[in-house]
Amino acid sequence: MTSAAPESPRSATTQRLLITLFFVLVGVAVIFGLDLGASGRLWGGAFILAIWCAALLMHKSLLAQRALAGEQAAGALSLIGRYQALTVWQVDGRGQVKAVYGGETGGQVISRALVPDQDIARLIKENPALAALVQSVRCGHRCAGEAEINGVMYRHQLIPQSQEGEYFGFTCISEDLSHERQEAATTRLWNALQEHSSDAVVVLDRHRVVVAANTAFTTITGYRQEDAIGQRDNLLLSKPPGENYYQRVFDQLQDAESWHGETMLRHRSGHLFDVRLVVCKVKDNAGQTANYIVTFADLSQTKRIHDELRHLATHDNLTDLPNRRLFLDRLDQGVRRARREQRQLAIFFIDLDDFKAINDDYGHHVGDEILRQAGSRLLGAVRESDTVARLAGDEFTVIADSPHDEAAAIQDKISTCLVEPFEIGDRAIKVSASVGAAIYPDHGESLESLMQFADQSMYEAKARRKGTKVAAFQKAQPYNEGLYFPSELRLAIRRDQLKLVYQPQIDLHTGGLMGVEALLRWEHHCRGSINPTDFMGLAEDAGITDAISTWTLEQVAKQLKAWRRWRMPIKQVAINIAISQIKDPRYPQAVVDAMAKRGIPVTAIMLEVDEEIYLRSPGLCRIFFDRARQLGLRLCIDQFGVHGGEYAYIGNVPVDAVKINQRLLSSQIAARNDPRFIPALVALCKVAGKAVIAVGVESSTTESELILAGCELAQGFLYSRPLSAEAMRTFRIEPALPNSQWSAREVSGLT
Repeated sequence: MTSAAPESPRSATTQRLLITLFFVLVGVAVIFGLDLGASGRLWGGAFILAIWCAALLMHKSLLAQRALAGEQAAGALSLIGRYQALTVWQVDGRGQVKAVYGGETGGQVISRALVPDQDIARLIKENPALAALVQSVRCGHRCAGEAEINGVMYRHQLIPQSQEGEYFGFTCISEDLSHERQEAATTRLWNALQEHSSDAVVVLDRHRVVVAANTAFTTITGYRQEDAIGQRDNLLLSKPPGENYYQRVFDQLQDAESWHGETMLRHRSGHLFDVRLVVCKVKDNAGQTANYIVTFADLSQTKRIHDELRHLATHDNLTDLPNRRLFLDRLDQGVRRARREQRQLAIFFIDLDDFKAINDDYGHHVGDEILRQAGSRLLGAVRESDTVARLAGDEFTVIADSPHDEAAAIQDKISTCLVEPFEIGDRAIKVSASVGAAIYPDHGESLESLMQFADQSMYEAKARRKGTKVAAFQKAQPYNEGLYFPSELRLAIRRDQLKLVYQPQIDLHTGGLMGVEALLRWEHHCRGSINPTDFMGLAEDAGITDAISTWTLEQVAKQLKAWRRWRMPIKQVAINIAISQIKDPRYPQAVVDAMAKRGIPVTAIMLEVDEEIYLRSPGLCRIFFDRARQLGLRLCIDQFGVHGGEYAYIGNVPVDAVKINQRLLSSQIAARNDPRFIPALVALCKVAGKAVIAVGVESSTTESELILAGCELAQGFLYSRPLSAEAMRTFRIEPALPNSQWSAREVSGLT
């Protein structure tokens, strides 16, 4: 803002003296220039007096005009302060505030700080910057500078006021800098966002010419900023999408504020790259489009990572072959195509025999290398159009679009490629394989039926130990509902299809809950709940009992800890173990470690060994029993008395308890061949120092007989079916019949 400086008092006085002197000189010249008499001189004096009167009138008029000008100036100052971010304030020579003309912005702040007739010393006392300006203007200097008033920064211009050399105050014009600084901060923030953003930012004018670009633009495109400025918006466009691509984008922007999508741009070096593009309109105060802001991010790395993740999701990490997911997808596509074109499709299941022994003997790194080489051999044995996949562990599959006669030749190639020993370092390791096959539609028309047939034929080959040869190409047989496959069981572990249920064990002397037996169940997705007797043999053959055992121990330890937290009176959990655990010298320590991890004492676990296993391998079992007892584990012989008529051996077996089998109880009590048999059997066990647990108690009659015989623990449907861990929380013992265990216990007390 510019304005004329106010007229000083000294210049106004000088002007008036010059006007008066001018008229006096004119009057003297007139009088002495004329030859007048006395009367003439009188008239001359009158003339001079008239001129003086005229001068006085002019002076008075001049003063009135100046007063009006002062009022107009004050009004102008008020208007300036009201409609601009300015505040005008005046201070007299004594330092008192005389007037404040302020606008809506900064004027309110200063008006609160500067009250008329108050001394300015209060304001400048703790404001060094403003005090320095006031000190300078009091010395007669016009000065300017920045200083805060009540927390708001102003730019001040101080103009001294004096008359005939005498200072009588100053006028200050203060400009509020808040908006200016906010705009500057916003500009700095915007610049920082542009320069430090990983996305390219390009600003176009209304004619779509580049006017600015940030650093990321150069990084992503290879073009310098000066190369882009002044260019049209099609600088980076590739073909495709075409030269009119931006035109279509801007046509859509006529009815929208922004547009976004994915396209390809051209790098300065010539290669194309994928971007995510966003175009926004920027309007001026009139509502017209002033600029366009174009931002884009390079998606090349993102897409590369996405492709890698997709590959990892569909391929095996070890062999880089398609995994089960991709195999099922391709098999589904192949079956659909074969059905549509009325063609045949062959699938092959390949399983490396005794692969667990290779891992145990040579280490997992050798096993992994064999799997990699086996995958490579299979790829080389089939056509490029065929699919070789690794399902899990040592199981591979092949999908071949082949008629029946060609499938046999492919199977021979698969068998042949795996015959040669695998060279691992300085070792030559020979591995046999079992191969099963199924043909669509001969052996099934659905994915599940084909896979079941191929898996079944492979398992039959493994069971017959015929190596890589199996006659799978025969008429499809009815599906065996009792047959389960190793691949299914392996998947069951990974998919959490295994679960434990718990059958309560009751103390027959107190009627209280003593412990539980953990029973394994396989929740099959098609066949429902499967008992371990139907699949543990398969697990033994497939070498996955260790995985099942580890899972069982972890679940039992976790549940025992939870039950103790819930203050449930469960003192022990019985776990059935297989021959593979008995053969494993590390298993007892594994049990101890699993319990210690959860803070469970080892005495809370009872390991149950089937009598048949003991009778077949007594020496092996004794070694296991000794090792387990040294670690504090409790042991039990299950199915006692079923596999032979000799019972006295139990006295020499280092176990803590025996379980009387349900079949033995039923046959003896129901037939009542010898009412002394059960008491004698219980007495025999007690003499040997073994606790007796009756299994399968289903009636109060059986319960009464057991109590009279001196049996200590019982389990069966009379008390409860196997329950989930959660259901155990609400388990309560209730008599099934009026004369059940409670009345029987009274009888026991009378004997």
